[in-house]
Amino acid sequence: MIPIAKVQNLSYNMLFMCDNSIKWTHKAQNFGNILADCRNFAYICSVKLYDKTDIGMKNYSQDIMDYAALHPEFGLQDLYAHFDGEAEISRQTISWYLTKLTESGRLRRIGHGKYAKANKQQFAIVPTEDQRSLSKDLKEHWPFAHFCLYNGSVISPLEHHLAANDITYIETEREAVSAVFNHLRDEGRKVYLRPTRDLIYNYIDLSKPAIFVKPLITESPVQDADGILVPTLEKLLVDSQKDADFFYLQEAEGMNIFRNALSLYTINESRLLRYASRRGIRKEVETIIKSINSND
Repeated sequence: MIPIAKVQNLSYNMLFMCDNSIKWTHKAQNFGNILADCRNFAYICSVKLYDKTDIGMKNYSQDIMDYAALHPEFGLQDLYAHFDGEAEISRQTISWYLTKLTESGRLRRIGHGKYAKANKQQFAIVPTEDQRSLSKDLKEHWPFAHFCLYNGSVISPLEHHLAANDITYIETEREAVSAVFNHLRDEGRKVYLRPTRDLIYNYIDLSKPAIFVKPLITESPVQDADGILVPTLEKLLVDSQKDADFFYLQEAEGMNIFRNALSLYTINESRLLRYASRRGIRKEVETIIKSINSND
């Protein structure tokens, strides 16, 4: 039996010859049909032969899913190294399997060239009625500004040592931060402008409702939730390790939060690290992920 890799290379070579024949042979009739036949032959050779119904051909779908079950995320090169020594499988074959498994919903793309098993939850924030009302008020006063709005309780499912947080976080352009703070204060709301760690530790009870107004970092990964901008999980993870008002979520608790997030939810690592670079803590985040992966 001819190995798949050789059949695949033969199909590509034949497709190349067919294309060139059409370009240079002026006597041929119905060029379109000839090219279609060549491409069909290439497809059959390079793709169809990978189907498990073909005699003697191994199906790698379950092998890939078994690998995915043991690795939170992986790429084509990781799989190719895993299958090293099996002459029948090439990078092109693995790429084809990844595409099919993704299309079938068994795998998910979580970044450029990165995949994960699709049995993890998708992190989602659902705005409350109070947050909707607050968002509407802010948009009416600053229709051209952007507001990322959420409640601190959304982080609770990730914590190991639960700490109550009923703070509403409002992030907006740096130029609008003071104006938004003054507006909310004039409305009689309990609001703080970029509170420091010491202020929070000594004077603010995070379990009591209040509002923190902070600058929105440019290029922050946010998503739309019924017309309201909310942070992605990647943004929350990075901010929790960077911002002073999240001091209680850092160090050992930060490791727990990342471990729980990686275990429970699909995370786009490219987005995570890009934002971590934006905030100047990429090395710290990479160290946390590496430590978790090495211990699991």
